[in-house]
Amino acid sequence: MAAVVVNNEWLLQPPKRGQRLALGWIAVGVSFALHWLAALELPPIPVAAPVWTPVAPARSVRVDSVRPEAAPAPVDVTPFEPERLGLVAVPPPAATISDPSRLAPDLSAVLPADEPPLRPASAEDLRAWMPRMERIEIPDGLIPDEMAALPRRVASAVERSARAPDVIPPALLDPEAAPPRPVGIAAGTGRAAPGPEGASQRSPTAPAVPEPPPMAPPPPPPLPVPTKSGSGDGTQPPMAPTVAPALEVAGAVRERGPDVTGVPPIEHLLRLDLATWTPPDEPSARYFQVDIRRASETVLPPLPRDILFVQDCSASMTTPRVRACRQGLHASLRLLQPADRFNLIAFRDVIARCFDDWAPARPTELAQGGWFIEQMESRGMTDIYAALDAIKALPFDPARPVIAIMISDGRPTKGLQDNFEIIQRFSDANRGRVSVFSFGAGQNVNRFLLDFLSQKNRGASRIVRDLNAIPSELASFVQEVSRPVLTELSHRWSGVDETEIYPKLLTHLYLDRPLTVVGRVPVDAEEAGVRILGRSGTNSYDMVFGLNLRSGAPGSPQLRDSWVRQKLAWLVGEHIRTRDPRYRDEAVALARRLGPSMPYAAELGLPGAPVRAD
Repeated sequence: MAAVVVNNEWLLQPPKRGQRLALGWIAVGVSFALHWLAALELPPIPVAAPVWTPVAPARSVRVDSVRPEAAPAPVDVTPFEPERLGLVAVPPPAATISDPSRLAPDLSAVLPADEPPLRPASAEDLRAWMPRMERIEIPDGLIPDEMAALPRRVASAVERSARAPDVIPPALLDPEAAPPRPVGIAAGTGRAAPGPEGASQRSPTAPAVPEPPPMAPPPPPPLPVPTKSGSGDGTQPPMAPTVAPALEVAGAVRERGPDVTGVPPIEHLLRLDLATWTPPDEPSARYFQVDIRRASETVLPPLPRDILFVQDCSASMTTPRVRACRQGLHASLRLLQPADRFNLIAFRDVIARCFDDWAPARPTELAQGGWFIEQMESRGMTDIYAALDAIKALPFDPARPVIAIMISDGRPTKGLQDNFEIIQRFSDANRGRVSVFSFGAGQNVNRFLLDFLSQKNRGASRIVRDLNAIPSELASFVQEVSRPVLTELSHRWSGVDETEIYPKLLTHLYLDRPLTVVGRVPVDAEEAGVRILGRSGTNSYDMVFGLNLRSGAPGSPQLRDSWVRQKLAWLVGEHIRTRDPRYRDEAVALARRLGPSMPYAAELGLPGAPVRAD
């Protein structure tokens, strides 16, 4: 068919005879060209002729006759006799088992020439084994029995050390060697030599007490020595060991504080303030409060820190509260020190980070953090536990304290929503590594969750209900934790009941925030001692203070209220950890006895308990 244009339309017409002939030759040429190209470019296709394997014709089988086969020969069942083959030498028939020596092989050919041949076993050796009944006795004792009955010697003149053991064991000395005169004992007097004033106090300004040389282990007791005279057995009785007087080993316990604890003391760098108060309605008890601060403005340089701001941007925070928190965050960023590192997290039902890692507090990063703050808006649901997981995901440097500022209303609406589970799961995983400081903003705040997230993770909480005060209060809260000097603090007490001293888990020591401990002791208690261990970077430090409970500054009724709140918080925290209702019942009984209130009654399911009026 051919197409022609007629009146601006395409029409199909059959081709003419000459056109058909031309098209046929063109098709033949194209086919020839394609086959020629295929022969040049494509690899040859091997074509093998079939191989025919001739099969031999089957041979025919012809059977003429069948003959029976002969029966097989009988099998020889004669017993095996190795002596017939010459393999084993058989003893003569006269040798029986009653003479086992005849069965012993000759080992003279395989033993060395310089060793005697082994004695063959005899009939006596093969008799039934009978154990021997013998008694082992010690005829001569090296230490007399009356040693255990020696009276204990008390050395009242020994200069005591705060960390020395109370019992001084006796020491065995060589009777022929002159006993060394210990340090601190005057020669010929048996009394302690006068030492520097205050040498027993752990103060770096006091002169160091000279240390005695290391005591060598006592020599072994003398063994019996043969002699011509003495006992009838030809030996001289051993000499009884000499017991050194207690005063002669007193120098071994004259130890300095750094030698005992392994960490340097820093009492001279700190100041301890003590206040006491005896309530008129409880005359048998004395309440005290200890505040530990730095001694001056020039000691204990602050540590570089890693600080994380965690902002709740869910719909429950409302737009005005989020706007007020943004102003406080801007002011908080301006408080960062050059050596600090920071990061920001905004959470609702999703988590957003400003940086993937800690960012230095430089102008560029601070400007980027400010832009991140401005993008925070109130919408969505609240997943607090996901935000806590994001806190744990950040890297941790042991030389830098990590501080998290949690800004929220504490009301989860998505994910894990049980207060007990949120607090305990995070606390168990965190183990005090990150200090959590909770900042509650607004009227409807879940104080139970925010308080115990902080209490169980080396932090504190603050609730601000006034919307206009949120920016300034948040900046002030961040300022208090801006200069940490000691971290991972722990405390031990002596002279008082340690179970009545709170809090059990201390916060870090900050220059702008005192370290406060409260306790309750009997009114007749006079002295107490406290030892606090802490870390500054990678170094460990020790603080030991003596307290005169009668000379403290006069306190106020708020001191007992502070102790009651601390103990209530500890009891509720133990109830969260163990789910044991006895802790909760004890907290209710304490609140009713000492009052004025029982916090967290609604969260603990105690509608009839006294409730604190916040």
